[in-house]
Parts: sequence; structure tokens; C-alpha cells
Amino acid sequence: MPEGFSVVNVGSLMEEVVGNWRLFKRNFPWRGTSDPWHVLVAEVLLLQTDAAKVSMVYPRFIELFPEPCSLLKADRQVLEDLLKPLGLYRQRADRLIKLATYIRDKYSCIIPCSYEKLKAIPGIGDYIAAAVCILACGCSAPILDTNIARVLSRAVLGKDPPRRYMYDAVLWRLSSMVKWSREALLAVVDFAAQICTARDPKCGKCPISNHCTYLNNMRQNSRHKHISRHLGP
Repeated sequence: MPEGFSVVNVGSLMEEVVGNWRLFKRNFPWRGTSDPWHVLVAEVLLLQTDAAKVSMVYPRFIELFPEPCSLLKADRQVLEDLLKPLGLYRQRADRLIKLATYIRDKYSCIIPCSYEKLKAIPGIGDYIAAAVCILACGCSAPILDTNIARVLSRAVLGKDPPRRYMYDAVLWRLSSMVKWSREALLAVVDFAAQICTARDPKCGKCPISNHCTYLNNMRQNSRHKHISRHLGP
């Protein structure tokens, strides 16, 4: 981590992203709710598929299964047919039934608003537990996925994140410096999807370009190449 980088620095970067969210904000049907079950369902459906496909499935899913116990009364074939457009539909059905069963048996079909309790639910890992905590429960928890890792790694460290970013202690430390709110998480995810993309990032439209170590490094490398071409060998 660059020397002297602090909570204030990371927090300021996130504030700029949130402050410019309107420029790259996306709208999805699950973003209008803070119901823990609805948020949890959305995060599970979003695993290994794109948001556009989930947008077609999510409203009907919530209409049929508005809480965990209603899912457990579902006909398995109806559930699988509903999930088919997302792919891996049998695995998704298994995961949803398993976690709904645990929530029924352990919490009487009420989603716990605790990061540790959420993480203990079968089929829910660190990311989904933190996402539900932040988006539905109003609490803050360190969170990391490929999008968040890319933004933090580029902006602060000046490089793309490692492939095994989930095991990177520095990135987790950076995430822990952010006071994650619903707005902060959604803004960073949209920023990564629309501006700070994995390939061909739109640095010219970036609201934090003046503070981005990744872009500053590219500018310096470009200047060095320009000078070298003019000076010759």
C-alpha cells in the first residue's frame, strides 16, 4: 500500500464515487427494496450470471416466494423452470432451498441482520453476507468482489488486482477502511461496471481520475515513452 495512505484517503475516494453516482447509476428491480430476504435472493441469483437476465427472473421470483417459508412450499419443477434462464438452475434451486430451510429452522423464517449469523447460513459466503448486511440492514462490513477489488486496487495501488483477490490482505485492509453504506456499495459496483471496467476502462470519464494511482502511472509511462522517442537511444 502506498506510504501514507489512510482511512481519510480511501474514504475521500469513495465519497467522490458516490458524489458522482448519477453519472453512471444503473437501475434494477431489486434496488428498490431493503427487505433482507429480497436482497439475499437477488445476490444469490446474480452469482455467475449477468444482471440483465436476473432482471427478468427476480420480480416473478419475489411474487411467488416473498419470504423463505413460501419458497419451501414451492413445487420443485416450478422453481427450476423459473430459474432456467439464469443457467445452473438445479444448483441455484438447491442453494436457495438449503438456505431457506436453515433460516426457517434457525430463525423462524426471519433473516438475521448480523454479518456473522448471515455468513453461517449455508450457501452464503463472505460477499453475500456483507452485501445483505449493508444493503438491507444498514450495517457496515468489509466487502470484496471482483468489481470492488478492481476499483480499490487501481485507485490506491495503481495496478490491477491479483486473480486470487479474495486472499489479498492489502485489499481487505483497504475495504475495511471504507464506511460501507447502501449508496457507497451500489455506487462502487456501478462505477466498476460502467467506468472502471476490466478491459478498456473509461479513464477520460472517471470522476476520481485526479486521484487515481493507476491513471497517474499510465500518464507517467506515456510521458516517459514520449520523451524517449524524442531523445532517441
